[in-house]
Amino acid sequence: MKPMTIIRKAVLLLLFSLIIPTSAGVYISIKEVTAPMTIYIINGCAMLAGCLFLLLIIQKSRFHLKEIGWRKGALGMWVILILIIEAIPFIAGLNKDLSLSSFMSLCFFMVYVGMFEEGIFRGILFQYLKRINLSTAIWGSAVLFSLGHAANLLSGKSLTLTVAQIIFAFLFGLVAAEIVALTNSLQWVIIWHAVHNIVDQTTNVQTPVELQMLLLSIQCVILLILAVVLWRRIRMNIFGTAS
Repeated sequence: MKPMTIIRKAVLLLLFSLIIPTSAGVYISIKEVTAPMTIYIINGCAMLAGCLFLLLIIQKSRFHLKEIGWRKGALGMWVILILIIEAIPFIAGLNKDLSLSSFMSLCFFMVYVGMFEEGIFRGILFQYLKRINLSTAIWGSAVLFSLGHAANLLSGKSLTLTVAQIIFAFLFGLVAAEIVALTNSLQWVIIWHAVHNIVDQTTNVQTPVELQMLLLSIQCVILLILAVVLWRRIRMNIFGTAS
C-alpha cells in the first residue's frame, strides 16, 4: 500500500471519529436535551453504534481483530505514573452535581468512547501507519488524535485552556501508542481512556481556570516523562538500540 493511500485512509478515519460524536451533539441540540443522564445515554448509544460501524470497517480492511489489538496485554510499571496522572484532578475536588444515575450513564458513555476512539487511533489507524514504519504509527496516531480534539476550539472555551488540552491529547495519544507498540494490545489504553474521561467528568467542573491549567500542566509533564521512558524502551526492544 502506497504512503499516500495510507495517509488518505488515516484522514478518513479521523473524520469518522468526529462524525459520530458530532451527530450525537446535533441531535441533543435539536431536541434541546438538558438532563445530564439523558445526554450521557444518547452519546453512549452513538458511541456504541460507532463501535459497530468500526467493526465493519475493520472487516473491510482485512485486518484480524488480534492484529488491531483485541487481545490481552501485559501490565507494566508505566501504570504507576498513569495512576498518578489520573489522581491529580481530584485535588480540585469532586463534582457534587453528579447523581448516581448520571454517574452510571457516564460510565456507559465513556466505556464506549474508550473502545471507539482507541479502536480507531491506536487500532486500525495505527496498523495502517505501521505499514510505513513504527515511528510513523506512534507519532502519526498521536498527531491525528490531538487534531481531533482541536475541534474544542469551536466550543467557546478558554483559548489557553483548550490549547493546553490539545497538547495533553497529543501526549496522551503518544503514550497510548507507545503502550500499544510494547504490548500489542488495546486492553490497557481502552481502560485508561475510559477512566480518564470519567475522572474528567467527576472532578470539580467549577475549578478556576488557573488551577485547571496548573493541574493540566503537571499531568503533561508526567506524560512527557513517561513518553520518553517508553520511547527508549521501544528503541531497545524493537530497534535494538537505546539511542
